Amino acid sequence: MGLDAYLEDELGEELDLFIDDGGILAAAIPSGDASYPMLRHVDIEGVTAFNRLQLSVVIPELERLEAANAAMNNTKAAIAKVLKMARKAAAEPHLYLSFLGD
Repeated sequence: MGLDAYLEDELGEELDLFIDDGGILAAAIPSGDASYPMLRHVDIEGVTAFNRLQLSVVIPELERLEAANAAMNNTKAAIAKVLKMARKAAAEPHLYLSFLGD
């Protein structure tokens, strides 16, 4: 089961994406973990989107998740890609970070 991540504009146009073919990102997302107030709500079987205001909380959570997975190169690389998209979405209006699960 994979969890793809997209950087989208307000019209739904994909500006960047991460395709999670191996399920690496899906396995790393802390679903239900209360210590991740935003990421715990990512639906690994559906669609979740974060706006610029929400990303101010999501980005530190992704940074913490990246640090926690530092020893796992593939996982760290997947999170780093999503983090890059999150930072861009947080920096510009009308951009969103969306997740699409299987």
